[in-house]
Amino acid sequence: MKRRSFALGVLVAFSFVVSTASAKRVADPGQRGPYEVGFTCFLLVDGSRDTDSGFGGRPIPVYMWYPVDCADIHGETPEAAYPLDAYYGFLPPAGSSSVELYGLDRAYHEPRPSSDAPFPLVVFSPGWGHTSLSHVSIGTRLASHGIAVAIVTHYGDGALPWDPFHHVAVASVNRPLDLSFALDRVLDRNGSQGDLLYGVVNPRQVAAAGWSLGGYAALALAGGDDMVCDAFLDPAFVEQYGPPPPQTCVPALPDPRFKAVVSLDGSSHLLRLDELARITAPTMLIGQEPETASDGQARAHAAIRAHPCYRVDVINSIHWSFSDMYEAYQVLRDMGIYPPEFVEEVLAPFSDAIPSLTAHQLVNKYMIAFLKTQLEGDRGYQRILTRGWAITREPDIEFFVTEKHKKEKHKNKDKKKEKEEPGCHRRGLAGHVHLLHRSAGK
Repeated sequence: MKRRSFALGVLVAFSFVVSTASAKRVADPGQRGPYEVGFTCFLLVDGSRDTDSGFGGRPIPVYMWYPVDCADIHGETPEAAYPLDAYYGFLPPAGSSSVELYGLDRAYHEPRPSSDAPFPLVVFSPGWGHTSLSHVSIGTRLASHGIAVAIVTHYGDGALPWDPFHHVAVASVNRPLDLSFALDRVLDRNGSQGDLLYGVVNPRQVAAAGWSLGGYAALALAGGDDMVCDAFLDPAFVEQYGPPPPQTCVPALPDPRFKAVVSLDGSSHLLRLDELARITAPTMLIGQEPETASDGQARAHAAIRAHPCYRVDVINSIHWSFSDMYEAYQVLRDMGIYPPEFVEEVLAPFSDAIPSLTAHQLVNKYMIAFLKTQLEGDRGYQRILTRGWAITREPDIEFFVTEKHKKEKHKNKDKKKEKEEPGCHRRGLAGHVHLLHRSAGK
């Protein structure tokens, strides 16, 4: 019996070695990819919302990064310039070189997209009170690996002193709508001959992603939210933010064009278990360990019915580890926008956390492996999406996977659901309020 067990173990080990060795060689997702990176920024206006904004509708700035052939970059190619105020231009832009000082990748201003197009697309939502500048590391790194990235800034988040500050329930209603509207317009440009973005995106390979409240938006686009306001009736939210406005008692509808979901320390607690269970698109949840945060990440992973559903816990991370807050605030200090003492205070929580660049490297590695596998069907990255890989190669990661849920048979399909009190169906909701906080010092 012992000989059979030993032989079986050898066979399994040999099979693993053979499958790993025979896997298609792919670019290391933990490093910069084979493409140079182009950047463009444009302002969209949704005339059906926020008609009193002064823009003729709801303004939606979009930062977009895309792959570029190395041969098309030369000494005269201008660097990317990231608008700090994409609405009014009251602040000067931050050049790519200013973020490169802190370890982020380089990007260029509107060079010709790669001839290898079309590429997959990620439409990304930042956290509440943050702008697209908070995720340059994702835009540049994913684009270098052949994934276009469109990151939206959400109007009414109070990210700038002159930006209106709406109730968090209003922000939650608008986020999924902003992502869908941005996808509409990117695809319009994608189909317009002569446009810079013509033919860049494969419309059948689109993912929704986001950080914090943006993570909620990505999940809602996959499974929907029956009533956005119900989460904010919890006493903890009402005490801190006031009651949700009546116009937020509306559903958030899923958008079937999004074929995969990535949530970075997302506000999944805003969704009921049955709403999370409706998510069937391949999903990756990346966030803090349960020991350092609430149980929201584990709760969402258990509820989501997607095949597959991955959960990636980054050890010793904090909520802001999943943004470029550490780099962005130093850039703003260097530009004279924030005083050094203020920036030092804001960034103090990072002193005991995983280094920011290490967190970016891990987030991007797992996002790239997941998106390449699920959107492009490239199996060369699959070995990264395993517990064995994390155990042997990633000391800062704990990895969990649900490969497939069996369909359950419900005998009492017509049984009426018991009405739940607001907040009771969201376990430990009060403990999640801190995840919605805008950046420190706001």
